[in-house]
Amino acid sequence: MRVYHPLRRLDPGGHRRFPPWGLCLHVKSAYDAGVKRPVIVITVVAALVAASVQAWSDVRQARAFRRLIAEGDAAVGRGQTSAALEAFSGAVALRPQSMLPYLKRGDTYRRQGQFDSAERDLTQAQTLDPTAPQPLELAGDVRLARGDAAGAVAPYRAYLALEDRAPRLQYKLGLALYRSGDLSGAVDAARRALALDGAFAEAHQLLGAAALAQGQTGEASAALSRALELQPAAGATRAALVDLYAAQGRTREETAQREALAALDTGRPDGLVSLALAQVRYGRSDVALATLARAGERFPGSPVVANAAGRVWLDLAESAGDGQAIQQALALLAPAAAREAASSETLALYGRALLLNGDLKPAEAALLRATTKFPIERDAFLQLSNAEARLGHRDAARAALARHAALTEPAGQAGGAGASRR
Repeated sequence: MRVYHPLRRLDPGGHRRFPPWGLCLHVKSAYDAGVKRPVIVITVVAALVAASVQAWSDVRQARAFRRLIAEGDAAVGRGQTSAALEAFSGAVALRPQSMLPYLKRGDTYRRQGQFDSAERDLTQAQTLDPTAPQPLELAGDVRLARGDAAGAVAPYRAYLALEDRAPRLQYKLGLALYRSGDLSGAVDAARRALALDGAFAEAHQLLGAAALAQGQTGEASAALSRALELQPAAGATRAALVDLYAAQGRTREETAQREALAALDTGRPDGLVSLALAQVRYGRSDVALATLARAGERFPGSPVVANAAGRVWLDLAESAGDGQAIQQALALLAPAAAREAASSETLALYGRALLLNGDLKPAEAALLRATTKFPIERDAFLQLSNAEARLGHRDAARAALARHAALTEPAGQAGGAGASRR
């Protein structure tokens, strides 16, 4: 006996036949399977297209980033810092998480003297990559450039903690220590730099200067002589040798180095003036005046030359009572003192010359001007007191003398130094 099942039916041929709703379910399953395949394919294709678009976008961004960095570097090479800053800023905008554009923009700010902006970018560069030593070096350079030698020590030391075999950084650390007054530290750093690079001329010069400041003249002489062999045109080395020879009383060697400095410094009169003043100290006023005459021909109208020559003539006038020397001083100083921007030193020397010539009222006027220009020449109030006393202005003379004392007493022996310059 056959049991009837509502879901099982036979067709007339004896085959099993599904009811209509069963057939619908079977057809729907087959349809769903057929539909899902193209959906999956479309999804995969879309994902591949999106990935390709993203990859192409990344490639284009990377190319743009490299182009901006290259443009910035080229602008720096041409000295066009504004264009360099624009290019590096564009690179920062493209990749704000990259250390490189902050580093380069910070260095460019440093070149422009925008030290606050430079420190901000270099701090960000160091934050993004704490293992990179370059931001530390540049941070030290920024602080050294703005006169904060003590502040430059820490970033230089931090650099050397990452890479201690860098003679350039050992030298920079030594220079920062020297300028901040740590002479022993400067000597040690210079020696470490030379242990890594024995031909490092600047390190020899630093070692010589620091050793000289410590009174170690033997080591200073050897180091400075070696520095001069390596870099004969180094003015800093020759200046240090001048100090060394002066301390040792080696007049001939000191004069030779001063002459070399004057020959090297062709763009300014300072070298010739320094040479002339040294010649005066060694009792060669005639030679000094010849040197200053040469400086006057090379740098006509220079107030530095006029002041030095006027001082020499005034010293001769006071020591020998030479009236002609007074006229020579007046001829040199009058044009310089007539300028609106005349310095206190120029006006004080001119007032002193007028006093020696007996021109009391003009001397008083020049010396009053000298006491209103900063920095004030130390002798200006002393000369003014002399002028007021000779004019019979006793109260004004006492007041000027009190001001002179106020200027000179805090500096200890500064008043004596000022007197020795006359």
